[in-house]
Amino acid sequence: MAAVEQGQLGASRTAHDEIYQKLRKRMLEGGFMPGEVISIRHIAREYDISPMPAREAMRRLIAEGALQFADRRKIIVPKVDHKRIRDILTARCTLERELAERAFASIDARDVAELQRIDEGINRAIMEGDVNAYMKGNFEFHFLIYQRADSEVLISLVEMLWLQFGPSMRFVFSRWGTSAVAEDHHRQALEALNAQDRSGFVAAIEADIHQGMGFLKES
Repeated sequence: MAAVEQGQLGASRTAHDEIYQKLRKRMLEGGFMPGEVISIRHIAREYDISPMPAREAMRRLIAEGALQFADRRKIIVPKVDHKRIRDILTARCTLERELAERAFASIDARDVAELQRIDEGINRAIMEGDVNAYMKGNFEFHFLIYQRADSEVLISLVEMLWLQFGPSMRFVFSRWGTSAVAEDHHRQALEALNAQDRSGFVAAIEADIHQGMGFLKES
């Protein structure tokens, strides 16, 4: 009996971790809108799991600031105000600039080719007005770079920031369109990599952060 219960508990933890990772990635890529109500039952049905692992996954996301309680029962995707946008921008510039600095020397030719491929997909998404593809591509571009910094602590902190502003960024592009992206700082970052220009590369990443967060301020 104890072995059966232990096996059920292990299966529940596996389901909880799996749905947590899926929801977390979805939020990092802007898969939800600010103010959107997230129902435990709906998530359980959508991912074909029981309510228990869905509830536990959402509790973890609440702890990370990605979700919040609107009241005792309703869970929503939080909206960001001007003060939070300012704070997130300051934190992003500090942390992501440091990650870009550390990553520079470890980015090899294969990474540059992959970044180029991702950026081409982002450009297609902008031309086609595909918000989903743009959000996913932007996340992949930045975090491929940050992974090369080999700093789990800093990456974890940056992911928590992206969880907080990703839905609002999704709202902005859904409202104004991907054509709002006026300056291709990803291209500038790639040019700097090819020229072995560390300061130019870091500056391009920081400029891209300012451009994205600027959309939130204006909206």
